Amino acid sequence: MVKRILCAALALMLLPALATAELKWREDTPAMTLLKEYIETVNKLLAEHGEYPVNSIFSNFSAESVMGITAEDNAEIPETVEITVRTFHDSMNSLELRVSEIERFPVLAAAMIKALYGDGMTWEDAIRVPTERAKKALKDPGNSFREPVDEMNGTIPRTYYAYDPDPYHNGIHWIQLTLIFPRAGTWDGEGLVLGTQDEGLYKAPEEEYDPDYEGFFSQDDYTHLEVFATATPEPDSAAAEYDFR
Repeated sequence: MVKRILCAALALMLLPALATAELKWREDTPAMTLLKEYIETVNKLLAEHGEYPVNSIFSNFSAESVMGITAEDNAEIPETVEITVRTFHDSMNSLELRVSEIERFPVLAAAMIKALYGDGMTWEDAIRVPTERAKKALKDPGNSFREPVDEMNGTIPRTYYAYDPDPYHNGIHWIQLTLIFPRAGTWDGEGLVLGTQDEGLYKAPEEEYDPDYEGFFSQDDYTHLEVFATATPEPDSAAAEYDFR
């Protein structure tokens, strides 16, 4: 038993050293350069906290890149950690982190979050909500949860969490972080990334709709029924000359 514990501890200490792949990035757009720098920052944070760095890129296109952490460098398919980043030409749009080893999720998610802030956020603040979500999944592994995602880029980064137990019917559960990046040039680096389930944290303001129609655009998703008391067609209209029965 003691031997197994010592071996596990040694393996954890060696994690950052085992995967040091030289990733092949495309840098033909400003967003690709930003993505490369962002993942390099993520990897430094992961190494500092005893995790493997991102060491495989599965696809790297101008609008979407998929990468992950794999047992061997530059693997061809994802394993237990998959990261999908969507980009615009000059900025990053969103990031989706999916992890099947729930215990690893807090450190991985915290690195994705803190990489945006640098010294503007403590590690403790970055890992707090991911830890809460992982504990929730581990406490009740048979029940899923999902926070509705607003995909519109705002003026501050936003985070959303989800947990899917055994979605592929293979006994493997997945926990997920979705990170929506702010619009380019709108964020001053201040504030916290906020989980939507926390009381008192950021919530998008509810839109107030006029019960009547405002101009041409309907506010009820066109689910209304309009009933007109007058006959159609009008008796004196040109259409009334024809029998439509």
